[in-house]
Amino acid sequence: MRKFFKSLLLILIGCCAVAVSAEDRIGVVDLERIFREYHKSRSVENFINQRAEAVRAYLSQLQKQLNELRAAARKLGTDAVNPALSESEKRVVRQNADDALRKVRAKEAEIQLYVSEVSRERKELEAKKRAEIMADIHAEIKRRATVRGFNFILDKSGRTLNDQPAVIIFPAGRDISDEVIRELNRTASKHKTEVKK
Repeated sequence: MRKFFKSLLLILIGCCAVAVSAEDRIGVVDLERIFREYHKSRSVENFINQRAEAVRAYLSQLQKQLNELRAAARKLGTDAVNPALSESEKRVVRQNADDALRKVRAKEAEIQLYVSEVSRERKELEAKKRAEIMADIHAEIKRRATVRGFNFILDKSGRTLNDQPAVIIFPAGRDISDEVIRELNRTASKHKTEVKK
């Protein structure tokens, strides 16, 4: 029985070797590197970073306003228990303290809503721009594979479950990453315009 399984295994290996014949040419790319070095990726990253800086500045303003509202509410809360005030004055101060506390809660809700909205918009923008960039990259890889006569293209930047490269050994001439990057960036000077939303 063991000999049968060994024979079967050898036959399967032989079939795989025949299947990957000279006709089935395999190329390799480093998608991670291509994405990182593509000029549109850098433009989008700069655009997103500029937006993030504007968001941080606005959040800083909102936080300052919140701190001022909290300080005012604390002062009114302290004044509401001042023994030097009459009951009617304390009632007015307590009402003002309650109003100030409502403003604090409203500002906290405003900040929370703004943060979640900005976070959602950023994720949507990143996903949209990433899809556009990957479409460009895939189109160029397909074009380059056709030119070079490759039937298959493997991504050497991919990792296995044990965090090892998926493609370990390959002939250097099969890696078309440099060609793809060069072609994608060939028109970089023409596309230096601002990234549109």
